[in-house]
Amino acid sequence: MIALREFKTSDVSSLVSHLNNPQVTQYITAAIAQPYTIDDALWWIEHSNSQPHIKAITLDGEFVGCISAQQGLFEYSRSAELGYWIGQQHWNQGIATKAVELFSATLFSTTDFKRLFVSVVAANVSSIRVLEKNEFSLEGILKQASFKQGEFFDEHILSKILAD
Repeated sequence: MIALREFKTSDVSSLVSHLNNPQVTQYITAAIAQPYTIDDALWWIEHSNSQPHIKAITLDGEFVGCISAQQGLFEYSRSAELGYWIGQQHWNQGIATKAVELFSATLFSTTDFKRLFVSVVAANVSSIRVLEKNEFSLEGILKQASFKQGEFFDEHILSKILAD
């Protein structure tokens, strides 16, 4: 069973293991320290548990990834940017799809968010598919929008709007 919960200190070793896997971090934010240390994981757990929209993703109680929403500011405060990742050994099992479904439903029912959006590297076709399965629509493609590890990437902007 896939569920979302607060982070626990018992997640430290899994966080370090997952976030030191270049396959996992290939398309996610460069803000994640590399190498990722125990101190980084402990900081993340403390930080995430003080934020309302950051959750651990679990499969049958085992920590397997993370999902978050960053609320916009000022006139964008009814919108939030999603981010998520899953440990590589759990890819292609529908976990990300279900986590996005659960998290989106929770955000739309417990906040005043009207719009959720994600910026996804064009090459990350699996993540784009996760979002499409969750009824996110392509809004546009930002050419050469991000630069990571010496390479420029196009970014797909996908969103989901709360139906009235």
